[in-house]
Amino acid sequence: QGGESHRDSGNSLMTSATDNLLSRPPFSLNGTEKQKYLSGAVTESIAHHYENCPPYRKWMNKQGFAPSTAFDDLSEIPYLPAALFKHMDLVVGEQDDIVKILASSGVSSQIPSRVPIDNVTRTRQMKALTSVMSDFFGGKRRPFLLADVEPSRAEGNDVNLSARIAGMRGYLMAASQQVYILDDVENQPRLNESLLQKTVEDFKISGTPFSVLGYTYMVYKYVIQPLYEQGICLDFPEETFLLHFGGWKMLQDQAVTREILNEQASAVFGIPAGNVRDIYGFTEQLGVIYPDNGNGVKRTPCFSEVIVRDPLTLEPVPDGEYGLLEFITPLPNSYPGAALLLDDIGRIVTREPGPDGKHGTSFEIIGRAPESEVRGCGDTLPDHIYEISSDTN
Repeated sequence: QGGESHRDSGNSLMTSATDNLLSRPPFSLNGTEKQKYLSGAVTESIAHHYENCPPYRKWMNKQGFAPSTAFDDLSEIPYLPAALFKHMDLVVGEQDDIVKILASSGVSSQIPSRVPIDNVTRTRQMKALTSVMSDFFGGKRRPFLLADVEPSRAEGNDVNLSARIAGMRGYLMAASQQVYILDDVENQPRLNESLLQKTVEDFKISGTPFSVLGYTYMVYKYVIQPLYEQGICLDFPEETFLLHFGGWKMLQDQAVTREILNEQASAVFGIPAGNVRDIYGFTEQLGVIYPDNGNGVKRTPCFSEVIVRDPLTLEPVPDGEYGLLEFITPLPNSYPGAALLLDDIGRIVTREPGPDGKHGTSFEIIGRAPESEVRGCGDTLPDHIYEISSDTN
Protein backbone atom coordinates (compact mmCIF):
# COMPACT_ATOMS: atom_id res chain seq x y z
CA GLN A 1 0.00 0.00 0.00
CA GLY A 2 2.79 2.42 0.88
CA GLY A 3 2.63 6.20 0.83
CA GLU A 4 1.58 8.34 3.77
CA SER A 5 0.28 6.52 6.83
CA HIS A 6 -2.84 7.22 8.88
CA ARG A 7 -4.05 6.11 12.28
CA ASP A 8 -6.62 3.72 10.82
CA SER A 9 -6.98 1.38 7.90
CA GLY A 10 -9.75 3.49 6.40
CA ASN A 11 -7.24 6.06 5.24
CA SER A 12 -4.08 3.97 5.08
CA LEU A 13 -4.33 3.21 1.38
CA MET A 14 -2.23 5.62 -0.60
CA THR A 15 -2.32 5.59 -4.37
CA SER A 16 1.38 5.39 -5.11
CA ALA A 17 0.55 5.85 -8.78
CA THR A 18 -0.88 9.27 -7.89
CA ASP A 19 2.33 10.21 -6.11
CA ASN A 20 4.22 9.09 -9.21
CA LEU A 21 2.14 11.37 -11.43
CA LEU A 22 2.56 14.33 -9.08
CA SER A 23 6.33 13.88 -9.16
CA ARG A 24 6.44 14.39 -12.95
CA PRO A 25 6.42 17.67 -14.87
CA PRO A 26 2.70 18.31 -15.41
CA PHE A 27 2.74 18.34 -19.22
CA SER A 28 5.49 15.83 -19.90
CA LEU A 29 3.55 12.65 -20.78
CA ASN A 30 2.39 11.91 -24.29
CA GLY A 31 -1.04 10.37 -24.89
CA THR A 32 0.01 6.73 -24.58
CA GLU A 33 2.11 7.33 -21.45
CA LYS A 34 -0.60 9.42 -19.83
CA GLN A 35 -3.29 6.79 -20.51
CA LYS A 36 -1.12 4.16 -18.83
CA TYR A 37 -0.11 6.07 -15.72
CA LEU A 38 -3.34 7.99 -15.20
CA SER A 39 -5.47 4.86 -15.62
CA GLY A 40 -3.41 3.09 -12.98
CA ALA A 41 -3.73 5.98 -10.55
CA VAL A 42 -7.47 6.36 -11.11
CA THR A 43 -7.98 2.61 -10.65
CA GLU A 44 -6.25 2.77 -7.27
CA SER A 45 -8.23 5.86 -6.34
CA ILE A 46 -11.67 4.43 -7.06
CA ALA A 47 -10.74 1.17 -5.32
CA HIS A 48 -9.97 3.20 -2.20
CA HIS A 49 -13.26 5.09 -2.50
CA TYR A 50 -15.19 1.87 -3.13
CA GLU A 51 -13.73 0.19 -0.08
CA ASN A 52 -14.20 3.11 2.33
CA CYS A 53 -17.36 4.93 1.21
CA PRO A 54 -20.53 2.78 1.42
CA PRO A 55 -22.77 5.18 -0.60
CA TYR A 56 -20.19 5.26 -3.38
CA ARG A 57 -19.82 1.47 -3.27
CA LYS A 58 -23.59 1.08 -3.65
CA TRP A 59 -23.59 3.48 -6.60
CA MET A 60 -20.76 1.63 -8.33
CA ASN A 61 -22.44 -1.72 -7.74
CA LYS A 62 -25.61 -0.41 -9.39
CA GLN A 63 -23.50 0.51 -12.41
CA GLY A 64 -22.02 -2.97 -12.52
CA PHE A 65 -18.55 -1.56 -11.89
CA ALA A 66 -16.20 -2.95 -9.25
CA PRO A 67 -12.54 -2.03 -8.63
CA SER A 68 -11.50 -5.18 -10.46
CA THR A 69 -13.47 -4.20 -13.58
CA ALA A 70 -11.20 -3.85 -16.60
CA PHE A 71 -11.73 -0.80 -18.79
CA ASP A 72 -10.15 0.30 -22.05
CA ASP A 73 -10.92 3.99 -21.72
CA LEU A 74 -11.35 6.43 -18.82
CA SER A 75 -14.78 7.33 -20.17
CA GLU A 76 -16.02 3.87 -19.12
CA ILE A 77 -15.59 4.67 -15.42
CA PRO A 78 -18.93 5.61 -13.79
CA TYR A 79 -18.99 9.29 -12.89
CA LEU A 80 -20.86 11.39 -10.37
CA PRO A 81 -22.35 14.81 -11.13
CA ALA A 82 -20.42 17.50 -9.27
CA ALA A 83 -23.80 18.92 -8.19
CA LEU A 84 -24.24 15.87 -5.97
CA PHE A 85 -21.91 17.46 -3.41
CA LYS A 86 -24.54 20.17 -2.93
CA HIS A 87 -26.99 17.59 -1.64
CA MET A 88 -24.99 14.83 0.04
CA ASP A 89 -22.08 14.57 2.44
CA LEU A 90 -19.79 11.94 0.94
CA VAL A 91 -16.80 10.98 3.05
CA VAL A 92 -14.26 8.26 2.31
CA GLY A 93 -12.98 6.78 5.55
CA GLU A 94 -13.54 8.25 9.01
CA GLN A 95 -14.98 11.67 9.85
CA ASP A 96 -12.17 12.14 12.36
CA ASP A 97 -9.66 12.29 9.50
CA ILE A 98 -11.37 15.30 7.91
CA VAL A 99 -9.45 18.49 8.57
CA LYS A 100 -11.54 20.88 6.48
CA ILE A 101 -14.86 21.15 4.67
CA LEU A 102 -14.55 23.15 1.46
CA ALA A 103 -17.59 25.08 0.30
CA SER A 104 -18.13 26.36 -3.22
CA SER A 105 -19.57 29.80 -3.89
CA GLY A 106 -23.07 28.46 -4.56
CA VAL A 107 -23.76 31.50 -6.72
CA SER A 108 -25.83 29.69 -9.34
CA SER A 109 -28.13 27.81 -6.97
CA GLN A 110 -27.47 29.36 -3.54
CA ILE A 111 -26.56 25.84 -2.41
CA PRO A 112 -22.81 25.40 -1.98
CA SER A 113 -20.99 22.15 -2.53
CA ARG A 114 -19.49 20.64 0.61
CA VAL A 115 -16.26 18.76 -0.01
CA PRO A 116 -14.47 16.98 2.88
CA ILE A 117 -10.67 17.26 2.86
CA ASP A 118 -8.17 15.13 4.76
CA ASN A 119 -4.42 15.63 5.00
CA VAL A 120 -3.66 13.31 2.09
CA THR A 121 -6.04 15.16 -0.22
CA ARG A 122 -4.80 18.55 0.94
CA THR A 123 -1.17 17.57 0.32
CA ARG A 124 -1.97 16.33 -3.17
CA GLN A 125 -3.93 19.47 -3.97
CA MET A 126 -1.02 21.70 -3.03
CA LYS A 127 1.46 19.56 -4.99
CA ALA A 128 -0.75 19.63 -8.08
CA LEU A 129 -1.36 23.38 -7.95
CA THR A 130 2.30 24.13 -7.25
CA SER A 131 3.33 21.87 -10.15
CA VAL A 132 1.23 23.76 -12.70
CA MET A 133 2.11 27.20 -11.35
CA SER A 134 5.83 26.35 -11.31
CA ASP A 135 5.60 25.15 -14.90
CA PHE A 136 3.79 28.35 -15.88
CA PHE A 137 6.54 30.57 -14.47
CA GLY A 138 9.42 28.35 -15.53
CA GLY A 139 10.19 27.27 -12.00
CA LYS A 140 10.87 30.83 -10.79
CA ARG A 141 8.77 32.69 -8.27
CA ARG A 142 7.88 36.33 -8.87
CA PRO A 143 6.10 39.15 -6.98
CA PHE A 144 2.32 39.21 -7.18
CA LEU A 145 0.15 42.30 -7.19
CA LEU A 146 -3.04 41.04 -5.57
CA ALA A 147 -6.35 42.52 -6.67
CA ASP A 148 -7.81 42.42 -3.17
CA VAL A 149 -7.69 43.98 0.28
CA GLU A 150 -5.00 42.92 2.69
CA PRO A 151 -6.85 41.20 5.55
CA SER A 152 -5.05 43.25 8.20
CA ARG A 153 -6.32 46.47 6.57
CA ALA A 154 -9.95 45.34 6.30
CA GLU A 155 -12.59 46.85 8.55
CA GLY A 156 -14.54 44.38 10.66
CA ASN A 157 -15.02 40.70 9.94
CA ASP A 158 -15.44 40.38 6.17
CA VAL A 159 -16.48 36.78 5.49
CA ASN A 160 -16.27 37.22 1.71
CA LEU A 161 -12.74 38.61 1.98
CA SER A 162 -11.67 35.70 4.16
CA ALA A 163 -13.05 33.26 1.60
CA ARG A 164 -11.24 35.01 -1.27
CA ILE A 165 -7.94 35.05 0.58
CA ALA A 166 -8.34 31.34 1.34
CA GLY A 167 -8.99 30.72 -2.35
CA MET A 168 -5.80 32.54 -3.34
CA ARG A 169 -3.58 30.87 -0.78
CA GLY A 170 -2.45 28.04 -3.02
CA TYR A 171 -1.50 30.38 -5.86
CA LEU A 172 0.61 32.46 -3.50
CA MET A 173 3.10 29.62 -3.16
CA ALA A 174 4.44 30.89 -6.50
CA ALA A 175 4.86 34.42 -5.12
CA SER A 176 8.19 35.82 -3.94
CA GLN A 177 6.39 38.92 -2.66
CA GLN A 178 2.76 39.93 -2.13
CA VAL A 179 1.40 43.45 -2.56
CA TYR A 180 -2.32 44.04 -2.03
CA ILE A 181 -3.46 46.90 -4.26
CA LEU A 182 -6.99 47.48 -2.94
CA ASP A 183 -7.98 49.41 0.18
CA ASP A 184 -11.05 48.95 2.33
CA VAL A 185 -12.97 52.22 2.18
CA GLU A 186 -16.19 52.14 4.18
CA ASN A 187 -16.36 48.38 3.74
CA GLN A 188 -15.94 48.65 -0.03
CA PRO A 189 -12.82 47.72 -2.01
CA ARG A 190 -11.12 50.63 -3.77
CA LEU A 191 -8.02 50.67 -5.92
CA ASN A 192 -4.99 52.33 -4.35
CA GLU A 193 -3.65 53.85 -7.56
CA SER A 194 -0.65 55.54 -5.95
CA LEU A 195 0.48 52.29 -4.29
CA LEU A 196 0.01 50.42 -7.55
CA GLN A 197 2.00 52.91 -9.60
CA LYS A 198 4.81 53.20 -7.04
CA THR A 199 5.13 49.42 -6.71
CA VAL A 200 5.24 48.97 -10.47
CA GLU A 201 7.89 51.66 -10.84
CA ASP A 202 10.01 50.00 -8.16
CA PHE A 203 9.74 46.66 -9.98
CA LYS A 204 10.67 48.31 -13.27
CA ILE A 205 13.76 49.93 -11.78
CA SER A 206 14.90 46.66 -10.24
CA GLY A 207 14.08 44.71 -13.40
CA THR A 208 11.88 42.31 -11.45
CA PRO A 209 9.23 40.45 -13.48
CA PHE A 210 5.87 40.44 -11.69
CA SER A 211 2.28 39.34 -12.17
CA VAL A 212 -1.21 40.46 -11.21
CA LEU A 213 -3.45 37.89 -9.51
CA GLY A 214 -7.04 37.92 -8.36
CA TYR A 215 -10.60 36.74 -8.72
CA THR A 216 -11.99 37.59 -12.13
CA TYR A 217 -14.70 39.95 -10.93
CA MET A 218 -12.38 41.66 -8.42
CA VAL A 219 -9.71 42.25 -11.05
CA TYR A 220 -12.20 43.68 -13.52
CA LYS A 221 -14.52 45.68 -11.27
CA TYR A 222 -11.92 47.26 -8.99
CA VAL A 223 -8.78 47.46 -11.13
CA ILE A 224 -9.36 47.22 -14.87
CA GLN A 225 -12.69 49.06 -15.16
CA PRO A 226 -11.83 52.18 -13.13
CA LEU A 227 -8.46 52.58 -14.85
CA TYR A 228 -9.97 51.97 -18.29
CA GLU A 229 -12.71 54.55 -17.72
CA GLN A 230 -10.02 57.09 -16.81
CA GLY A 231 -7.99 56.25 -19.89
CA ILE A 232 -4.97 55.27 -17.79
CA CYS A 233 -2.23 53.01 -19.13
CA LEU A 234 0.30 51.79 -16.57
CA ASP A 235 2.74 50.46 -19.18
CA PHE A 236 3.67 47.23 -17.44
CA PRO A 237 6.71 45.30 -18.74
CA GLU A 238 5.77 43.02 -21.63
CA GLU A 239 6.53 39.85 -19.64
CA THR A 240 3.86 40.72 -17.04
CA PHE A 241 0.96 38.27 -16.71
CA LEU A 242 -2.52 38.90 -15.41
CA LEU A 243 -3.84 35.69 -13.83
CA HIS A 244 -7.51 35.65 -12.90
CA PHE A 245 -9.76 32.87 -11.68
CA GLY A 246 -13.07 32.18 -9.99
CA GLY A 247 -15.41 32.19 -12.97
CA TRP A 248 -17.51 34.83 -14.68
CA LYS A 249 -20.74 34.64 -12.70
CA MET A 250 -20.29 38.02 -11.02
CA LEU A 251 -19.72 39.77 -14.36
CA GLN A 252 -22.70 38.34 -16.24
CA ASP A 253 -24.96 41.32 -15.47
CA GLN A 254 -22.32 43.64 -16.93
CA ALA A 255 -22.07 41.55 -20.10
CA VAL A 256 -18.30 41.39 -19.73
CA THR A 257 -16.87 38.69 -21.99
CA ARG A 258 -13.38 37.24 -22.08
CA GLU A 259 -12.64 39.34 -25.18
CA ILE A 260 -13.73 42.55 -23.43
CA LEU A 261 -11.73 41.79 -20.30
CA ASN A 262 -8.61 40.88 -22.30
CA GLU A 263 -8.89 43.98 -24.51
CA GLN A 264 -9.37 46.38 -21.60
CA ALA A 265 -6.68 44.70 -19.49
CA SER A 266 -4.26 45.00 -22.40
CA ALA A 267 -5.09 48.71 -22.77
CA VAL A 268 -4.79 49.43 -19.03
CA PHE A 269 -1.65 47.42 -18.31
CA GLY A 270 0.08 47.87 -21.66
CA ILE A 271 0.67 44.13 -22.05
CA PRO A 272 -0.24 41.77 -24.91
CA ALA A 273 -3.81 40.50 -24.66
CA GLY A 274 -2.32 36.99 -24.76
CA ASN A 275 -0.74 37.65 -21.35
CA VAL A 276 -4.18 37.78 -19.75
CA ARG A 277 -4.73 34.22 -18.54
CA ASP A 278 -7.98 32.79 -17.22
CA ILE A 279 -7.41 29.92 -14.76
CA TYR A 280 -10.19 27.34 -14.66
CA GLY A 281 -10.84 25.04 -11.74
CA PHE A 282 -13.63 23.98 -9.40
CA THR A 283 -14.07 23.18 -5.74
CA GLU A 284 -14.98 19.53 -6.22
CA GLN A 285 -11.51 18.83 -7.65
CA LEU A 286 -9.59 21.61 -5.98
CA GLY A 287 -5.87 21.70 -6.70
CA VAL A 288 -6.19 20.84 -10.37
CA ILE A 289 -6.06 24.10 -12.31
CA TYR A 290 -6.16 24.82 -16.02
CA PRO A 291 -4.59 28.14 -17.12
CA ASP A 292 -5.54 29.08 -20.66
CA ASN A 293 -3.12 30.02 -23.41
CA GLY A 294 -4.41 33.56 -23.78
CA ASN A 295 -7.00 32.49 -26.35
CA GLY A 296 -9.33 30.56 -24.05
CA VAL A 297 -7.78 27.15 -24.72
CA LYS A 298 -6.68 25.16 -21.65
CA ARG A 299 -4.60 21.98 -21.33
CA THR A 300 -4.96 19.04 -18.95
CA PRO A 301 -1.88 18.07 -16.90
CA CYS A 302 -0.74 14.46 -16.57
CA PHE A 303 -2.83 13.98 -13.41
CA SER A 304 -6.11 14.99 -15.05
CA GLU A 305 -8.19 14.25 -18.14
CA VAL A 306 -11.28 15.79 -19.72
CA ILE A 307 -14.13 13.94 -21.41
CA VAL A 308 -16.95 15.63 -23.34
CA ARG A 309 -20.40 14.03 -23.18
CA ASP A 310 -23.54 14.56 -25.21
CA PRO A 311 -26.05 16.48 -23.02
CA LEU A 312 -28.90 14.17 -24.08
CA THR A 313 -27.34 10.73 -24.27
CA LEU A 314 -24.38 11.36 -21.93
CA GLU A 315 -22.22 9.35 -24.31
CA PRO A 316 -18.73 10.67 -25.19
CA VAL A 317 -18.73 12.83 -28.31
CA PRO A 318 -15.98 13.07 -30.97
CA ASP A 319 -13.24 15.63 -30.46
CA GLY A 320 -14.34 19.06 -31.65
CA GLU A 321 -18.01 18.59 -30.73
CA TYR A 322 -19.52 20.46 -27.79
CA GLY A 323 -21.01 18.81 -24.74
CA LEU A 324 -20.92 18.54 -20.96
CA LEU A 325 -17.44 18.43 -19.49
CA GLU A 326 -16.33 15.60 -17.25
CA PHE A 327 -13.01 15.72 -15.42
CA ILE A 328 -11.07 12.75 -14.09
CA THR A 329 -8.26 12.90 -11.54
CA PRO A 330 -6.96 10.55 -8.82
CA LEU A 331 -6.18 13.38 -6.37
CA PRO A 332 -9.21 13.11 -4.01
CA ASN A 333 -8.56 10.70 -1.15
CA SER A 334 -11.27 11.74 1.35
CA TYR A 335 -14.26 11.84 -1.01
CA PRO A 336 -15.27 10.02 -4.23
CA GLY A 337 -14.33 12.77 -6.66
CA ALA A 338 -12.21 10.90 -9.17
CA ALA A 339 -14.72 11.22 -12.04
CA LEU A 340 -17.08 14.20 -11.97
CA LEU A 341 -19.53 15.51 -14.57
CA LEU A 342 -19.97 19.28 -14.56
CA ASP A 343 -22.64 21.56 -15.97
CA ASP A 344 -20.07 23.44 -18.07
CA ILE A 345 -20.25 23.15 -21.84
CA GLY A 346 -17.08 22.85 -23.91
CA ARG A 347 -15.15 20.85 -26.46
CA ILE A 348 -11.80 19.17 -26.97
CA VAL A 349 -9.69 21.27 -29.33
CA THR A 350 -6.74 18.93 -29.88
CA ARG A 351 -4.75 16.14 -28.28
CA GLU A 352 -1.54 17.17 -30.02
CA PRO A 353 1.30 18.82 -28.10
CA GLY A 354 1.51 22.59 -28.28
CA PRO A 355 4.22 24.68 -29.97
CA ASP A 356 5.98 24.75 -26.60
CA GLY A 357 6.15 20.94 -26.58
CA LYS A 358 3.67 20.55 -23.74
CA HIS A 359 1.47 17.45 -23.82
CA GLY A 360 -2.10 17.09 -22.62
CA THR A 361 -5.63 17.35 -23.98
CA SER A 362 -6.50 20.92 -25.00
CA PHE A 363 -10.07 22.08 -24.43
CA GLU A 364 -12.19 25.21 -24.27
CA ILE A 365 -15.29 26.20 -22.30
CA ILE A 366 -18.13 28.23 -23.81
CA GLY A 367 -20.59 28.44 -20.92
CA ARG A 368 -22.94 26.60 -18.63
CA ALA A 369 -25.78 24.26 -19.52
CA PRO A 370 -29.28 25.72 -18.88
CA GLU A 371 -31.15 24.19 -15.94
CA SER A 372 -28.04 22.14 -15.36
CA GLU A 373 -28.67 21.23 -11.75
CA VAL A 374 -32.01 19.64 -12.54
CA ARG A 375 -30.34 17.55 -15.20
CA GLY A 376 -27.29 16.72 -13.09
CA CYS A 377 -29.18 15.43 -10.06
CA GLY A 378 -32.12 13.92 -11.90
CA ASP A 379 -31.10 12.49 -15.24
CA THR A 380 -27.53 11.50 -14.48
CA LEU A 381 -28.28 9.53 -11.30
CA PRO A 382 -30.77 6.72 -10.63
CA ASP A 383 -34.28 7.65 -9.49
CA HIS A 384 -33.52 6.77 -5.88
CA ILE A 385 -30.01 8.19 -5.61
CA TYR A 386 -30.79 10.02 -2.38
CA GLU A 387 -31.72 6.75 -0.71
CA ILE A 388 -28.05 5.79 -0.58
CA SER A 389 -27.45 8.30 2.16
CA SER A 390 -29.58 6.24 4.56
CA ASP A 391 -29.49 2.78 2.99
CA THR A 392 -25.83 1.85 2.68
CA ASN A 393 -25.90 -1.92 3.00
